[in-house]
Amino acid sequence: MESSNNNNYYILLVDDEKDILDLFSEYLSSNVFNTISFQNPMEALNYYYQNQSNCSLVITDYKMPQMSGLELIKKIREKDIDYKIKTIVISAFIKDNLPYDKSYFLTVDKILEKPVYLDRLKKVVQELISTIDIPQKA
Repeated sequence: MESSNNNNYYILLVDDEKDILDLFSEYLSSNVFNTISFQNPMEALNYYYQNQSNCSLVITDYKMPQMSGLELIKKIREKDIDYKIKTIVISAFIKDNLPYDKSYFLTVDKILEKPVYLDRLKKVVQELISTIDIPQKA
């Protein structure tokens, strides 16, 4: 787990690829977003359960060994029944990988296809964050 910045709200980043996780975390942190990063979705879920009131956004890879990003979001939604937490799923092959079960898509705010360019990620994060009240570091 790696954390950055010091406000109480955080973006939960989950990707089993450390290089991508580090890149997203460093970039978002440099743009004054507080991030908490995990390579293991089970560890991320446990952290979320203990800190759910401060989570504002989840960004997760779709395909990971322990559990898919959609399964992770589904478990988060079991606690976040009001859908206050915004969610982004990132996948290399959207059409081939993601299931066609509409119940999954109702739990996801945005789906981004790899490669994800950093300026695009920042724009989507800003759009989603702007819909909720989160104090940001000046």
